[in-house]
Amino acid sequence: MGTWQLFVNGTTYIEPIDTVDLKTDIYEEAHTYFRLRKHLDSKIFNKLFVVKEYVSSKKQLGNVEWWKGEVTKLDDF
Repeated sequence: MGTWQLFVNGTTYIEPIDTVDLKTDIYEEAHTYFRLRKHLDSKIFNKLFVVKEYVSSKKQLGNVEWWKGEVTKLDDF
């Protein structure tokens, strides 16, 4: 199962114009899906659009020691 994105050809491929979850990991099937949604033949579709598989960026959280920034002295009542 894969997530596929459609981009405008010739751009920096930062912002997709469409994203879809398909029950396939095969590029040709995702390409055909987007091409048929746009009602274009392969030659024209390839000039206008690029299909890429979505890859999530995994951000490392690092070692967070939240208690070290906390004040240990209690408030006076």
